[in-house]
Amino acid sequence: MPMTNDEIRAALRASSVLAALPDDALDEIVRRGRSVAFAKGAAIYQRGDPGDSLMVLLTGRVKIANVTADAREVVLNFLGPGDLNGELAALDGKPRSADASALEATEALVIWRRELLPVLERHPKAMLGVIEALAGKVRTMSAALEHSGLQMTAKAASALLRLAELHGRPVAEGTLIDIRLSQRDLGSYAGLSRENMNRQLSALRDRGLLRLDGALVVILDLDGLQACAEAEA
Repeated sequence: MPMTNDEIRAALRASSVLAALPDDALDEIVRRGRSVAFAKGAAIYQRGDPGDSLMVLLTGRVKIANVTADAREVVLNFLGPGDLNGELAALDGKPRSADASALEATEALVIWRRELLPVLERHPKAMLGVIEALAGKVRTMSAALEHSGLQMTAKAASALLRLAELHGRPVAEGTLIDIRLSQRDLGSYAGLSRENMNRQLSALRDRGLLRLDGALVVILDLDGLQACAEAEA
């Protein structure tokens, strides 16, 4: 069932940068926004589509990716509840710079650019939050570019460390990367083929650095994984 306005408001307050808005402004955003549901695997938008809205993820997971000239997918980011989606295009009004698709059933609040910008202009703290979220994604992509020249094991370790920073949560054994990813998607994020990603995960598991639980990864030794990434740089 779609979330009610009260549930959407509570979700925004709990985990999004729009929590910085005062009650009346947040109510306006929720009232003017539109809740949209996407089935697993559905395209949310494609590179070149009009940048006329911002999305705040309420539930589910989203993959941000581009396809190279040789038809190879490069995963740029994975998003979860509370994350902003499409803020770059929403701020500058230019076309989307990447593709977005739902990794699982997903619900998002869509806020049209024409409705969003006046609210952010009246509340600079919330505007700053959007800019900081965008800056964080730029830093993550810069780190990915920096790691693209590493050896395969270091690439895999570095990708897992980035995911642990963005999507990790503490569990009894260590840090769970709380997002279910196929080895193809994980490899595309690390800059490796699915087969090579599978080999590197197995090797890191055999070294006691992580545990594989189906599509989930539990990092057992963050320091060891960091040392592995740095040793093979």
